[in-house]
Amino acid sequence: MVKNVIIKGVGSYHPEKTLYNDYYIEHYKRFGTENHAIGLMEKMGRDRRTIASPDETSITMAVEAAKVALERSNLTPLDIDAIISASDTPEFLTPCCALIIKNELKAENATNVFDINNDCIGMLTAIDIASRFLKLDDKYKRILVLGSMNMLPFSREDDLVVYQGISDGAAAIILEIVEEEEERGFLGSRVFTDDSYNENIRFPNCGLSKITDEKTSNYDRRLKWDPFDFSFLSDEWTKLISSLLRDYKLTPKQVSHYFISQFSKYDLYQTIEKLGVDKSKAIFIGDRYGYTGCASPIMALDDKLSIEGFKSGDILIFCSVAAGYTMSSLIYKW
Repeated sequence: MVKNVIIKGVGSYHPEKTLYNDYYIEHYKRFGTENHAIGLMEKMGRDRRTIASPDETSITMAVEAAKVALERSNLTPLDIDAIISASDTPEFLTPCCALIIKNELKAENATNVFDINNDCIGMLTAIDIASRFLKLDDKYKRILVLGSMNMLPFSREDDLVVYQGISDGAAAIILEIVEEEEERGFLGSRVFTDDSYNENIRFPNCGLSKITDEKTSNYDRRLKWDPFDFSFLSDEWTKLISSLLRDYKLTPKQVSHYFISQFSKYDLYQTIEKLGVDKSKAIFIGDRYGYTGCASPIMALDDKLSIEGFKSGDILIFCSVAAGYTMSSLIYKW
């Protein structure tokens, strides 16, 4: 018998407010950069974005996504043993957001709650951590992993990538440990880090040590994105995914579906092409929801499952990239 970490259920939350490309084109006319913005929208695959209302936060959206995942799993919050919350826009630094989410859900049996911030690979990192908890410690039966993004309040209005490209929302996934004769579920992971671009993105740009200084401008408190050439994305994703598949003696064509970062439609499909597989094996939802950071690969899974499920033995690949940059890929056997 082997211990398998399986997906028990997934859920997403998308705010009701939606903004379309026309809104952003008019917005960038103030800075004379509308033509550049249009080019980026085409490459990133943007059409509409979901935007949180003033009374919504990364916590409230995560709670709503969790409720969906619990309902679909036929579970209650009392069935959850641990909660991991991933976000690079946490509503609070202390206490941890996972503790607040536990309180909101009334997940009284969740004895282990904590936050992680690994930027846009945060949810994949949290799933990797949760899988290891479940396999190594018998105290845990089910772990709720959450990812949420609430970026608009922190983006600079003249920023061409973040302001128009990143949107708000949350995803949830419930992982469960089961003992079975054949190995399946989350099998393993691979991570790659190249810190060459660590100075291009900063949030808050001034650093927390200066965020309360009266001399610090509101502009400097927001996220800084200095443009850089990220054409390396598809090459590095292809290398990372290929190396992970080799670990399990699999080829790209044996993968049933790829859930890749929804940051850029162009780079997503470039990766699929370089892997030598049909583009139907990857779903893109960034045109409908915008880019929701760490939540985006699991949102893509949620959307795919709403269309069709998977059969026993199907191989899934999850892959994303985080600022700086770090890449992560996970392999799952249905």
